[in-house]
Amino acid sequence: MRLITAVLTVFAFCAPGLADSPQVAGQPCVVTEEMGLSPRDEARINMIAASRTRGLAAALISQSAADRQVVSEIFAGGLSPLQTIVPGRYQCRTIKMGGISELVVYTWFACEVGQEDATLTLRKTSGSQRTFGTLTKSGDGLLYRGALHYSDEDPVMYDGASERDQVGCMLKDYEDGNRFVLELPQPAFESFHDVLELRPAR
Repeated sequence: MRLITAVLTVFAFCAPGLADSPQVAGQPCVVTEEMGLSPRDEARINMIAASRTRGLAAALISQSAADRQVVSEIFAGGLSPLQTIVPGRYQCRTIKMGGISELVVYTWFACEVGQEDATLTLRKTSGSQRTFGTLTKSGDGLLYRGALHYSDEDPVMYDGASERDQVGCMLKDYEDGNRFVLELPQPAFESFHDVLELRPAR
């Protein structure tokens, strides 16, 4: 936690507006056996704080002040607990930190939160790279278990063995209760740490 705070404090000098001591939960989601995650994906959730820190350290040296500001705004006020999210249409954008590039902020696309019986689902419905999975109450957040698919494919289900599998934890912005942040630690492709930012569709 001290390392996270140190990285974010340094980040403030490159992205004005970031709080000196942002409140970012180090372990917001708790993995249980009933969730059916593979050992690899359990480890990804358990290492979310380290993944975030590594991604932020890479984003720190991005040449784009505008992109650094986006990251600053996401983490500036801290992230607070989330027990559920209202089904409906959302705007969403992906932020990739580290890896092939120091920092990439994509444009806004369309996402949907649905409800099937008692299960919440998350679906990214536009863009070349899409996702589909479930959101389950876990600790102080919503644990996401899903998979990547492409626009010319049907959704791919999480199976615990594929490189397309994704796991993450969703919290909400402390200051803006209408902004939700899904952190996807240690993605298999391209980056060190991914964030999917969501806000209700206008």
